[in-house]
Amino acid sequence: MEMKMYSYIALLVPAVLLFSSLQVDGAEWSYVIGEENGPDNWGTVFPDYCSKSKQSPINIVSESAEHRNIGDFTLVGFGSTAPTDARMKAENNGHTVEVELAGGDYLVSEGGLSAAYKAVQFHFHWGNVNTVGSEHTVDGKQYPAEVHIVCYNTEEQSLTDAAGEEDGLTVLGFLIDIQDEDNPAFEPLFDAFSGIQFHGDHVDLATPLIFGDMFPSDLSSFYRYSGSLTTPTCNEVVVWNVFTNPILISQAQMDMFRSLNQNGLGDAVNETYVDTFRPVQPLNGRTVYLNDLDAPPSGSGSFISPLTLGSVVTFVLATVLLK
Repeated sequence: MEMKMYSYIALLVPAVLLFSSLQVDGAEWSYVIGEENGPDNWGTVFPDYCSKSKQSPINIVSESAEHRNIGDFTLVGFGSTAPTDARMKAENNGHTVEVELAGGDYLVSEGGLSAAYKAVQFHFHWGNVNTVGSEHTVDGKQYPAEVHIVCYNTEEQSLTDAAGEEDGLTVLGFLIDIQDEDNPAFEPLFDAFSGIQFHGDHVDLATPLIFGDMFPSDLSSFYRYSGSLTTPTCNEVVVWNVFTNPILISQAQMDMFRSLNQNGLGDAVNETYVDTFRPVQPLNGRTVYLNDLDAPPSGSGSFISPLTLGSVVTFVLATVLLK
């Protein structure tokens, strides 16, 4: 069963800045295990956030997931055509490829969410070889890559405000696997890669990606759990949705991610990206749900595995905008 995709009057929300995947300055952390600021030390470097008990990503154990009829999402802007005034800007931000949704309304609601959420950017995580790359794993399996579509709760005034509330953000996470042929839905992005070879490079996409062409055909099956941002400052404010059906790209397209440099243009040595993912974190008693439309309904209202009050953070992300 597919998600419902409707067109309705766009919600009016304040403009938001691009927060570079809601990360702190690139000089302050890295993905390299063993480095002083690497992911195995984030809990020490950022103890107020990355050392807490509801961190992401996680290993999803399929047999342990609790089946619930959470319901389908309602999507606006994610269909077979781009929304009015849609614009996308790709950036190499020193940690990943991030695409800002610079125009158009991309909205996610229902599916157990407490409100409508507005998508503001999506970004990728990948590995140096096909056996690693995704942040979430399923039954211990790691995929070559993963894409995260970051959305904020429109009941808040801005992305910054939402990042301090327990259900302030929701992320649509898709695992990425390899197929024989290119995925043409990604062509506008890969066509732009020549303009984002180095840290700090950014370029407008000639045409926006069409999410309806990019997504797998069946979007009704997804895992839901409460977690955090997967980069510092690791705020525990994310309602996670990890879809069971992966997005498929070719090996040649996968290798294009691996050709990008994390250093700036003109640096003495070029360093291509290697393993841009955080290792899985302890579940610590959290329940992982699997949306099962054949299961009894979960009841009216929102269905979000609750976060503790201690997870609510007030860190002002506007001060950490990565240029």
